[in-house]
Parts: sequence; structure tokens; C-alpha cells
Amino acid sequence: MGAGSAVVVIGADGDPTTGLISQLHQLGYRPELVPWPASELHLRSLRPLAVLLDLRSLGVHATSAIHAVRRGRAARDAILIGVVPEDEAARIDLALGFDDLLLAPYRIGELAARLRLAHWRSETAASSDILRAGQLAVNPTTYQASINRRPVDLTLQEYRLLLFLLRNPDRVFSREELLAHVWGHDYFGGTRTVDVHVRRLRAKTEAAGELIETVRGVGYRLALPPSG
Repeated sequence: MGAGSAVVVIGADGDPTTGLISQLHQLGYRPELVPWPASELHLRSLRPLAVLLDLRSLGVHATSAIHAVRRGRAARDAILIGVVPEDEAARIDLALGFDDLLLAPYRIGELAARLRLAHWRSETAASSDILRAGQLAVNPTTYQASINRRPVDLTLQEYRLLLFLLRNPDRVFSREELLAHVWGHDYFGGTRTVDVHVRRLRAKTEAAGELIETVRGVGYRLALPPSG
């Protein structure tokens, strides 16, 4: 699954990033190394399955690299995976917009699992019908969200969380259930990432009202506003 797909790796032109490139070749992907500082024009020309940011070699430039990826529309639609030293994982700011984290050192099987999940997410069949919650509209085919026809700029993982909640309105989900359904069973991050993404979604969709409700002691639900 995913063999031959392009995967962008942003990091330094040397170890440990070259080791990551070699592993991607072994798994049958087409890796493309984009040494930092990357050309934003170059990033915009790519349409990869995933973008791997090798924080082991990016160091203090990691935040700038993430923002550059998110500015480029083509790359922004890809799964964004951070390759992070395990002893630094607790200091990673989840609000930066990572869709997944790969803790190093890791086994090549873990890398393969992350990319299989990215491929599954990108190939998941989506209904062409527009989903609505009051003034909020989401097009599952084009991956676009809008409020009163004004675009809402979401990261891919924010979009997936919103889409899942829209497809299951008024149902309460625990944080663990949301992690399993939206991030996948292979995700090793904690439930805090759900809280972070919900907080960001609320901020970006507040013009449509308070759609995502907290059910104390349980989790979250998307409450459809009354029609009319």
C-alpha cells in the first residue's frame, strides 16, 4: 500500500536524515529530500503523500519549517509527520500542526505503519455531499471548509476531526475514541492532542457559533444548531 508514492523529507543533507531517506527507499516510496532552508516555491510544486520533518536535524529551524509547509497549499494537504527524538517529545508544541509524531529511535516497521495510515487517510472514500452545521459548510471531496462562504484555513488533521464530528452529530465521543477514529490505532500520542485540536477548531469556527461542546467527564460532541 502506497508503494511508489512521493514522500517529502525536510531536514539536513546528511545523517540522520539520509538514513530516513534510505528507509523510505526500502519501503518502496519515492522520497525527495528538501534541505532546509527550503524554497517555498519548491514546496508548493510538490504533491506528496506525506511530509516528514526531521526535527533531529532541523533543530532550532523546526518551527520555521512547519510554517513554511503549511503555507504551501499542495504540501499542506499532505499528512505532516514529525520525526522527534524520544527525549524531546514532551516539549513538542502540538499546536504547531503535526498530524502524527514518530519517536526516534524507531523501527522501520513503525515508519511503515505511519505511512500506511497516511495512505489510508488520503484514499478514504468521501461523500460528495456538502456537510453543514448552521453557517459552517464542509466539502468532503475538495477538503474545503467555509463559514458564510468564507474559507476556513484548517490543517489536515483539524479538517479530519471536524469531518468526523460532522458525520456523527450530537453523538458524544471520549478522547480515546476520537484518537482511535481520527488519528488511528497506531498513533502513540496522548489524549492531550485531542484537546489541542478541539481548542484550535473552536477558535477557527467561532463565527459559526459554539458547535463543539464539552461533555464534562466524557468528551466532546458536535451539536447541530436548530434549523430555520
